[in-house]
Amino acid sequence: MKLKVVVYFLLISFVLTSCSVQVRDVKTTTKPPSKKTYSTVKLPDTPKTKQSTNPIREDKINYFDSKAIIEAVNYGLSESDKNYITQEAQILGIEVPRDEDVEYFINYFTTTKKSFTENALKRANYFLPMVKRIFLQEGLPQEIAYLAVVESGFNPYATSPSNAAGIWQFIPSTARRFGLRIDEFVDERRDPYKSTVAAAKYLKSLYSMFGNWELAIAGYNCGEKCVAKRLEAYNGITYKDIKDYLPSETREYVPRFFAILLIANNPEKYGLDTRSNIYDVINFTADKEINLLDLAKEKNIDYDILKFYNAHLKTDVAFEGININLPKIDTASFDRRFITSPPPKMYANNRKPRESPKTIPEPKQENIVVSLIESDKDKPEIIKASYKVKKYIVKPGDTLYSIAKRYGTDVETIKRLNNLEDNTISVGMELTVP
Repeated sequence: MKLKVVVYFLLISFVLTSCSVQVRDVKTTTKPPSKKTYSTVKLPDTPKTKQSTNPIREDKINYFDSKAIIEAVNYGLSESDKNYITQEAQILGIEVPRDEDVEYFINYFTTTKKSFTENALKRANYFLPMVKRIFLQEGLPQEIAYLAVVESGFNPYATSPSNAAGIWQFIPSTARRFGLRIDEFVDERRDPYKSTVAAAKYLKSLYSMFGNWELAIAGYNCGEKCVAKRLEAYNGITYKDIKDYLPSETREYVPRFFAILLIANNPEKYGLDTRSNIYDVINFTADKEINLLDLAKEKNIDYDILKFYNAHLKTDVAFEGININLPKIDTASFDRRFITSPPPKMYANNRKPRESPKTIPEPKQENIVVSLIESDKDKPEIIKASYKVKKYIVKPGDTLYSIAKRYGTDVETIKRLNNLEDNTISVGMELTVP
């Protein structure tokens, strides 16, 4: 009997021991799955960390997606950046742009357009003292000088598909409205000094028209009519009222401008080297015919440097009354790496400089042809044979209709020849008339 009790007791002990082992095994095997679950949650974070620390993989960046750029390059706005933008916006009376819009263009100008931005800001040093001085004289905020980076990269030879030219990208009609001369000898849109004076006057007129710099800057980009029509159509008063109805380029213009301001304020932060010498420009009006080659020798300035500062002279000759720009420098120290040259065959006029007249004479022969046309209506072929052009200076009381009637043409032809957007002309404006 005692033996049976002992055997029974041993059996019970064995069963209890096996159960306790199974429980311990269950407990130990339940921990690894929890670790696996934790690790799988963490895994998606790993690629993001690697991507944010490797902005060089440009082939993986979608430059049309601002979020992708910001995530890849990681140039978000710091508190100091935001404070700087707020300060500049207050100076200009402009509503602070959205952070993501400015961030997008910071990344755009420092990745996709890094080379352009570096060269543009270095080239800006050739002109900024002069531009800021003119803006100060005209009562404009000096920060607006950086619009020329957005417009042209401070390249006087820049030309857009719409035939806007120079560092301030004037189209012919607007240029003439603000006193710039364009003919076969000069194109003052490419004159850094005179085009800056014209740009300052145009910006002042836009500010006077719209009452704030936000709308004025938008008007500079797409034209005052573009802005005025949308303000009228949508009963708008502010830029915000019409922003969504403006052309896409104009909607981007203000954040582009602020992005350039931020980059120019601290280029090293964004990996840009914009260091170059800073030069002022002195200008004078030619009192006689002056050839650039002769002037380069006289002033001991390299010809290509002098040509860069006087890109408006199509024949390399300044006639009496034409502006000439000289870099105020010690020529030996001029940092010429970022000057640009005129594109091949930019100007069709191949006349030798010394054969060019000091002033453009009134073509008497064409006047005779016009009088023949007016007196003899039976000879329409004369119109075809004598379809030349002349230069006409607008006088008080002139309209496009009266000028067209005087020279036997029509208003649309004159507008087309002069790239006029409307019928507005001003006294002293030079028109090409058939």
